[in-house]
Amino acid sequence: MKALVSVSDISKTIKGKQVLDTISFEITRGECVALIGQNGAGKSSLLKCIIGDWNVNKGSIVIQQLSPTNGQLKGKIAVLSQENTIPINLKVRELITFFRSVVSHPLSIDKVISYLGFDPEQYDDLAGKLSGGQRRLLAFILCLIGQPEILILDEPTAGMDTATRKRFWEIIGELKEQGISILYSSHYIEEVEHTADRILVLHKGRLIRDTTPYEMRYQEDKQVTLPLSFLDEIQGRQDCYDLLLKKDCFQFRTKNLVVIWDELYKEGLAITDIEIQNKTLLDTLFETTKEIEHESLA
Repeated sequence: MKALVSVSDISKTIKGKQVLDTISFEITRGECVALIGQNGAGKSSLLKCIIGDWNVNKGSIVIQQLSPTNGQLKGKIAVLSQENTIPINLKVRELITFFRSVVSHPLSIDKVISYLGFDPEQYDDLAGKLSGGQRRLLAFILCLIGQPEILILDEPTAGMDTATRKRFWEIIGELKEQGISILYSSHYIEEVEHTADRILVLHKGRLIRDTTPYEMRYQEDKQVTLPLSFLDEIQGRQDCYDLLLKKDCFQFRTKNLVVIWDELYKEGLAITDIEIQNKTLLDTLFETTKEIEHESLA
């Protein structure tokens, strides 16, 4: 599938410090791509380069065959910055009316109201009277009024309560079905696991993983718990490690679970006797960054 966004070997240096180092990836139509990493990894810097706020020192960024600063992209890309920048001294209704007045083909007012889900009286409230999460949702919906083809979202759910975050991701699901491409940064790993088609992991300005939630977990080892009666079958195996004995069971880790299960099943292991635990995406992220740190020190 043809890429809508193409980032090729970009690097960015600010005041002598390299904040982005030779990053490449593509985003296709309808993809939802999550950008994750620790504070200072370069997530916001990368987004600023993609939307054309910052020039890159090396490499190129192409969006629909155009430079990020090309005027032809106006209206095709919508950006939600990390900071809430909507005017707090205007009424919700006034903000919606204004944003709809400055685009050629605005989202219908019924759709705006449906997305927001506010109580009727809230539309006559000043934006500053909304909760932080509601202001964040409003800022997001205002981004959608121009019906963009690409969304760039920097920490979109920051400050949202659980109900508002749930509504936000329901809307994202609808937008994906419409073929809108989405790139977002997030600190909420549980959201990434359930919403992203792909994950880009940044560490100190480098792209160290370009994968999917499933692949990121599948490639990692599993923690297995078995009854002590199967200890002899596991001890001494090269593909089982971190063996831990407990009172009535034992645990180990392996990357070769399918083969081990087949062999133990022949020995009489029942499906109800085995407990398997995956690493969380957060565990995997931290282990990946630790491996990179170790390699850089070696």
